[in-house]
Amino acid sequence: MVYILEDTDMLDEESIAPHYNRLSLQRLRKLDSLKKAPARVNAAAVYLLLRYALKNEYGIDSAPDFIFKKNGKPYLKDNEDIFFNLSHSRNSCACIVSDSETAVDIAEFRKVSMNTAKYYCSPAEFDMIESIEEQTERNRELIRIWSIKECCSKIDGSGLSMDFKSVESKKLDNIHVINGKRYYAAYYSQTEQNIIKPVLSDLL
Repeated sequence: MVYILEDTDMLDEESIAPHYNRLSLQRLRKLDSLKKAPARVNAAAVYLLLRYALKNEYGIDSAPDFIFKKNGKPYLKDNEDIFFNLSHSRNSCACIVSDSETAVDIAEFRKVSMNTAKYYCSPAEFDMIESIEEQTERNRELIRIWSIKECCSKIDGSGLSMDFKSVESKKLDNIHVINGKRYYAAYYSQTEQNIIKPVLSDLL
């Protein structure tokens, strides 16, 4: 199941800090390592989203700790048979929980330069992007491609070490794309999943 919390850029630390007691010590340390307030807010929000998902799907109502295996991919310390993945952008958070290996990425709509696109688009993708004349449409397609490839890189935890340019986004199996109002989200699953969009008050 995929859970998405939208409009997290409307949150601030004052509104979410009273609920830090629902975060694990491990997650609080993560927040302490982040210098910018929006990053701390999103790191807290996506963890609360995970707690909501775990309670909703598995009846787990405790603050989970993570362990990190191959390539640093996180797993639940006390429930390694439950698979999950987290992602947050500037305006939204995403979480996926599953009984099998999974991954998710969410990316907000924003302007992307063609110089940046060269680093992650295959030659065929780059040519296709160049053929799009309308700037907003071009930016959204670049974000869609990025989200798909970032999701792919998170399946095994390879991350930025993956050769993004060698991967054709149209040829990736079992990666599904969600077209949100301000973002694209891509997730890896053997089947399409239901999308749940709670509001912050649901998570607290």
